[in-house]
Amino acid sequence: MSPFSAETLRSRLSAAASPSARFGFQGLRAADAIAVEECLPLEFLIACDWGLDGPRWDARLRYFAVERGLSRRIVWTHASLVEAYEGPLGQEMRAFLRRDDLPRFVVPYRSTEFLARMARESGGQLSILANPLALKTRFDDKIAFREEAQGRGLRVPPGEIVEAKGLEAGLLKRWGAPFVVTERIGSSGNQTHLAGSAEEVGRLRGQLVAKLGAGAPVIVSAFLPGPAVGATGLIYGGRAWMSHPSVMVTGLEGCAMHRFDYAGSDYGAYLRLPRSVQARVEEATLKIGEWAAAAGYTGIFGVDFIAHGGDAYALELNPRMLGTTQLLTELERRESGAPPTVFWHLASFLGLVAGEEARQWIPGLARPRLAGFQLLLRNTGPTLLRVGSSLKPGIYGSLGAHPRFLRAGERLSDLQGPGEVLLACSPPERGTVVEPRGVFFKLEGLGTLYDEEVTGIAPWVGEAVRGFTHGLGLSGAG
Repeated sequence: MSPFSAETLRSRLSAAASPSARFGFQGLRAADAIAVEECLPLEFLIACDWGLDGPRWDARLRYFAVERGLSRRIVWTHASLVEAYEGPLGQEMRAFLRRDDLPRFVVPYRSTEFLARMARESGGQLSILANPLALKTRFDDKIAFREEAQGRGLRVPPGEIVEAKGLEAGLLKRWGAPFVVTERIGSSGNQTHLAGSAEEVGRLRGQLVAKLGAGAPVIVSAFLPGPAVGATGLIYGGRAWMSHPSVMVTGLEGCAMHRFDYAGSDYGAYLRLPRSVQARVEEATLKIGEWAAAAGYTGIFGVDFIAHGGDAYALELNPRMLGTTQLLTELERRESGAPPTVFWHLASFLGLVAGEEARQWIPGLARPRLAGFQLLLRNTGPTLLRVGSSLKPGIYGSLGAHPRFLRAGERLSDLQGPGEVLLACSPPERGTVVEPRGVFFKLEGLGTLYDEEVTGIAPWVGEAVRGFTHGLGLSGAG
């Protein structure tokens, strides 16, 4: 057994809790549990999705899935979990958690009132390994983030704060056409808008006034062309540390509903960005981490940037485990025998004081040169679609118009090289109805989604997206 095998990591962390403790993961996607399961022995799983790989999870864990039995792929959101908690699924969860007196710990992808309520109802039997909800809510504020970043000498996109009712055509002259409007709270690019004409500005003003209120503040900023970067940081022992950034994919046809909609991430592409951009990203991530640490935050966090003109402009803080944490963990374990970033995230909540090991391994978290990607394929149309032909989870090759199933596989480690991809993350069964923006599945690989200069998506990607989507045999569902 190697010094930091999965078995060793699990025993170290579980011993920090209690010999009788049981652990579970809660997130939007079941696949995100892979990162935590690398470091903790999981007993149960709470997620939105259910697909062809659901029985695999059932075989190992008590799996509470919102979509189970629905024959419908919903848009995975926290609201879906809250709604399910009020119904039969919530009753099943409560019965499971109360069936004995063993202490249980939930590792969530982020702090939520839903989980806080579960903990309160348990009478102390259930503990949540996450930052306080009030802290997470504070750091979700993009306006406060912008002001803090500027106060720390970091670059942010040129712009100003205006009230929603103050969105007017004159801003096109001040900040250029198009300009970006960002709501105070949002995720995955879904509360970020682009306006390039007086008509678009007027239409957006009406939408935001109706949604937020006339006096609600929004950020108006210049549109800076360039790749978006998502950096991962870690706070352990009250100090900020750097992990691995990736270049995000947004607005990709077949994967995104609009220009800023998140579609995927590419770790290898980050290493091809100008060194000046990398230096700015890493400097800014640590400075933002210092701010979060001073407020009492601990564990994994993310900072998003735009790389433009050889520099990096900070956009927002993500106070939670990230949508890339599972991919990052598998890549880290592939490239290094050291404890991955998520190990230290969990250690910070379980109170594991690693001493000399922490001083030895945490400073080197960012040293391995990671290469790998993930890409979400979605229903990007405005109507419901029905799946006519299911695609098996596993390893695929011939990544063009007609992708070919090669063999079974569940993890990134099952790939033999960059010419293969892993199809995972609950591919839907035949007959499943998929809502607009619903995710069909996720592709993971060891290659890259970007061209060599990271100025555009590699030619094979669009063809592969069309090929896999065609393989689903989609039709309208009314």
